[in-house]
Amino acid sequence: MTLADVNSSSPAALEETLRDKRFGMVFQPIVDLTRRRVFAYEALVRPHLHSSPPALIADSARHGRLGLLGRTLRQASIIGCPDHSLFINVQPDELLEHFLVQPDDPIFNHRQAVFLELTEAVPLQRLDLCAQMLQEIQARGVHVVVDDLGSGYSNLRYLADLKPRVVKLDRELITGLRPGSRRFTLVRALVGLCNELGAMVVAECIETAEELAAVMDAGCHLGQGYILARPALPPPPIAWPLG
Repeated sequence: MTLADVNSSSPAALEETLRDKRFGMVFQPIVDLTRRRVFAYEALVRPHLHSSPPALIADSARHGRLGLLGRTLRQASIIGCPDHSLFINVQPDELLEHFLVQPDDPIFNHRQAVFLELTEAVPLQRLDLCAQMLQEIQARGVHVVVDDLGSGYSNLRYLADLKPRVVKLDRELITGLRPGSRRFTLVRALVGLCNELGAMVVAECIETAEELAAVMDAGCHLGQGYILARPALPPPPIAWPLG
C-alpha cells in the first residue's frame, strides 16, 4: 500500500502503521558542548503513510491510539539505538493512558539513560496529575525533559512542578544568537536559573558556527542542530565545526 492508496487521516492508515510498523526512526545527536562528544541521541519518527510526524500523532489521538503508538515508537527507538542514552518524545496525553507507568514499557528495559521529552505544553489544569505520574517514572530512573523554555510564561512553572533533568531552550532564542545582545543576556540568565534548579540546558536548532559559539559562551551544557549532525540512521557521529 502506498500514500496514494490510503487516506492518511483514516483508521486504515493508522492501523497499518501500527500493525506493519510503516515508519522509520532516525537519530540526531545531542552533544556535550564541553567534552565535544555525544551525550545522547534524540529519536525521531519518519512515517510512511502520513505526511509528517505531527499528522501521525494527531491521527492517533483522533482514533484513540496515542498510547499504543507511543509505546510502539519507544520500542523502535530502543531497537534502533541500543547503545546510547536516548531522548524519546512523549505527548502529555499519553500519560493519561497509563502506558508509560507500566513496568514492561520499553523505556525501563533500555541499558542506557532515557530522557522523556514532553513535546507539548501540559494544560495547567492537568499539571498536578501529570507531575505526579512523571515523579513515579522519575523514581524508576527515567529523566524528564521540558521543551521550548522561553516560548511562554506558563512553562516556567514546569521547572518547579515537573523537576526536569534537562531543559531545551525555544529555538527562537537560538536563531541568530550573538554575544552582547539582549537575547544573549536572557539565554545566559535562563541557563543560570536552570543551574540553580539542577537542570542541564540544551540549545537546539543550532545551524551556524556563530550560534554554536554563542550558546557555549552563554553556558549551555548541551547542543543540537544541523551544524553538528542531521538526523540519520544509523545514529550519526558529530562534526565539530569550531577549532
